[in-house]
Amino acid sequence: MWFESLHQSHHFIRYMMVVGSRLVFAIFLGNCLCLLLLRTLIDANQADVDCLRTFKSQVEDPNSYLSSWVFGNEAYGYICKFSGVTCWHDDENRVLSIKLSGYGLRGVFPLGIKQCSDLVGLDISRNNFSGPLPSNLTDVIPLVTTLDLSFNSFTGGIPVNIANITFLNSLMLQNNQFTGQLPPELVKLGRLKTFSVANNRLSGPIPTFKSTSINSENFANNTGLCGKPLDECKTASRGKVVIIAALGGFTVAAFVVGIILGLFCSSISVERLLFKRS
Repeated sequence: MWFESLHQSHHFIRYMMVVGSRLVFAIFLGNCLCLLLLRTLIDANQADVDCLRTFKSQVEDPNSYLSSWVFGNEAYGYICKFSGVTCWHDDENRVLSIKLSGYGLRGVFPLGIKQCSDLVGLDISRNNFSGPLPSNLTDVIPLVTTLDLSFNSFTGGIPVNIANITFLNSLMLQNNQFTGQLPPELVKLGRLKTFSVANNRLSGPIPTFKSTSINSENFANNTGLCGKPLDECKTASRGKVVIIAALGGFTVAAFVVGIILGLFCSSISVERLLFKRS
């Protein structure tokens, strides 16, 4: 009897030791996960802070509209009070959108914005930005749904890479100085609802967009653009092609005949000269 009681106590102690060790391991694992999550959150918040700090350093602000962007505060959500900045949550430094329309900012497209990895809206319209757009625009703002770069002085071609920003539903590029053709790849933007490239220097055919809300006004004042919803692209008629080909063939034939006659006349002259000498 005494032996059985001791044996049961021994099993109970072993059981409690196993349960206790598992509980300790679970608490340890939970603490590690909490620390990892906290560290990830802190790193993410710091990346967004660095994003805005770099953005401010990369643009000229002659009107001091970004004077509220004062860094150094360690409080959570302090950048959410910056002018033109909206956060996902007021207590987190995670930037949702940046809207700085009409601030009079100058410079090239600020690449530092790439660090705002959760950004879904960017509006820097009605400023004085210039130069070409980065060719890797998708890597800079991969998740944006609204992009407004209108009423600036951007130049060069519209990057083909922009078609890979798959969540775009609004792309406004009007009133700039873009040149070249509209990338045919833009038709891949299946979510696109609003789009405009009016008042640029674009040329060539217009891609066939899926959205029915995109009309001729969205392509106005680009003298080289053609195709629906604008006038059809002009091509040489078949009659003109035939005439041009005939004229080209006649010119080649006349040239060949001229060469042959020249050689023939030269040979006659040589024969006469030899005859006279003989």
